[in-house]
Amino acid sequence: MNKGAARIFSIILSITTVVSASSCAPTTAQKAKQDNAGSAAPQLTVKSMRDDLFILWSAIKEMHPAYGIYTPTDSLQQVYDETLVSINAPLSETDFMSRVYPLLSRLRCGHTQLRHSAGFKGINEPRLPFEVLVRQHRAWITTHKTPVLNTGDELLTLNGVPVADIISHGADLYAGDGYNETFKELFLSEFDGFEDACNHYYHWQPPYQVSLRTKQGQVKNFQLDTAVTAGLVEPEAVADTSWITATGTDYLQLRFLKNKPTAWFQAATYQYNDTVIYKTVFKQIHEKGIQNLVLDLRHNTGGDLRIAAKLVSYLADGPYHMISNVQARIPNPAINHFEQYFDTSRTESFNQGFKPGKKEGAFYHIDFTPAFGDMLGVLPLDAAGHFNGCLFVLIDGATFSAGAHTATAIKAQCKNAVFIGRETAGASDGCSGGTVQHLTLPNTGITVEFPWMRLLSVDKHATFGRGVLPDYDVEYEAQDVVEKKDRDMEKVMGLMK
Repeated sequence: MNKGAARIFSIILSITTVVSASSCAPTTAQKAKQDNAGSAAPQLTVKSMRDDLFILWSAIKEMHPAYGIYTPTDSLQQVYDETLVSINAPLSETDFMSRVYPLLSRLRCGHTQLRHSAGFKGINEPRLPFEVLVRQHRAWITTHKTPVLNTGDELLTLNGVPVADIISHGADLYAGDGYNETFKELFLSEFDGFEDACNHYYHWQPPYQVSLRTKQGQVKNFQLDTAVTAGLVEPEAVADTSWITATGTDYLQLRFLKNKPTAWFQAATYQYNDTVIYKTVFKQIHEKGIQNLVLDLRHNTGGDLRIAAKLVSYLADGPYHMISNVQARIPNPAINHFEQYFDTSRTESFNQGFKPGKKEGAFYHIDFTPAFGDMLGVLPLDAAGHFNGCLFVLIDGATFSAGAHTATAIKAQCKNAVFIGRETAGASDGCSGGTVQHLTLPNTGITVEFPWMRLLSVDKHATFGRGVLPDYDVEYEAQDVVEKKDRDMEKVMGLMK
């Protein structure tokens, strides 16, 4: 939960896919560090914004796979009406996006995000002289650039506004799956979402009026500017010398615990070369007689579903399923009333990877083409490298898309797997995805990440609208974040004793 990790996660989210072909995703869930707020930014006309909002809303009602699933359609209509009425004066592009995001948030689909228009240029915005850890609608100071703050101080109000209200509005500046909150907390903490709320919802300028509670319970009130004080150094993580890093696994890190038959494998966002590395990883695990395997799916934001399925082939108890169904709201998503606004290359990718099927209730079944592979059938285990020991799976609020499908498939089909961490960002009952299109709004140039299908999970007992829940929930304190402690792994090691 640090800035370096946030930047890496932002890049990963911008290039990965949910299932395949060059088109799927969270193709962006790019953090959208929106750098264009205030009167100095170019202003969009009321007509252009309202016309684009109407196009977006019409497309959602016609074909978005999450429409009406997690939020009733009449409630969504009310939010749309309120959003339309609120656009009554020129706004900057960032302010318009911030105005639209609460509507997308109510849709409850983490693959539906906004991108700035091509050529967008931001302006400088104030940076808060501190970062926060958000948990359960509260916020604690982590790193800071002024000696008047201390790690672990709880922020109570900023400019007289309760922190819970700032968190609520900040959570509306990004969309997430179902009713999950762990991703929103991660977004607010790790991706500067708390700062975005201050800039893009409240439009505050320094200095800030701060009220906080110290770790000793004392309430303090003072004025805080953005001036940086030299000499405040963020602690470096203490190297853990109890692990030996394996060779030959390239960008996927495999480690072995000294003097114990335990391995720790970090399965990052799925890339095409991963399957080759998996063979090396599980060969080494087998050769070393590993009895305990820690599969690290934290910050695994997805990728090609076929790669995820290959990983599960080393872990499932028997022949398994990766997903249970693929559905769309209309017979053929490639044929719709908004074709002129969608990316034609992504439409072609959809046509190569999928084909329309029969109607199933209110949805239409979508098949995979033979070239893509049968992701709906029974998949075989990898007999040569299959792991049969104790499996510990680490998950968090950035385990998303195909990463969350992996966690769900393991949860449903690996009876001895133990899950540690926090609820996954991806819903355990399924997610919108398959092909994540780019819908470019013609009047403002803003692009909407717009999924065409819904991928249903294999978990017959999934909690509706919630992610995979850990067997052992691990919470971090502010000091843990600053010192870069891995409380999840500490919990795993405690369970192994």
